[in-house]
Amino acid sequence: MSALDDKPFPKAPLIGAFVLVGASLFMVGAARLGLIETPASAAATAAPSSASQVISRDMRFHDLDDGGIRVEVVGQPDRAVAPGTGGFLRGILRSMVRDRRARGLGPEAAFRVTEWSDGTVTIEDLATAHVLTLNAFGPTNRQAFIDLMRAPETQA
Repeated sequence: MSALDDKPFPKAPLIGAFVLVGASLFMVGAARLGLIETPASAAATAAPSSASQVISRDMRFHDLDDGGIRVEVVGQPDRAVAPGTGGFLRGILRSMVRDRRARGLGPEAAFRVTEWSDGTVTIEDLATAHVLTLNAFGPTNRQAFIDLMRAPETQA
């Protein structure tokens, strides 16, 4: 037997550890449920404050039987994203549609894609009011949404 076996474990550090773990779980749960606003959620829901809109389009996206996506842009002819392409576009839409389903909302409302004067590009789900800034995902992924906003004849 060692000297450690003769002494009981100190209660104060054990209680402190439980309080720390409990407080962490409480704060994470409250942030996830929207009971407290975090800096990341505040930035995600706020449009760029000092920038003005350059171009904004309301869009609806529909899955095609062949794995492609039909894109309806208000005021422009429909387009298609070919099967096997547009992985970033699919991922963003999948996460936003999942959020709609979790809230019991359907596909009726459009998504608004906006390019701002400071170069920021956002996508807003008009059903949930969730805004996502696309610049954080890199210029190529950002450009995929800009290309969808522009009329086909104006794309470079």
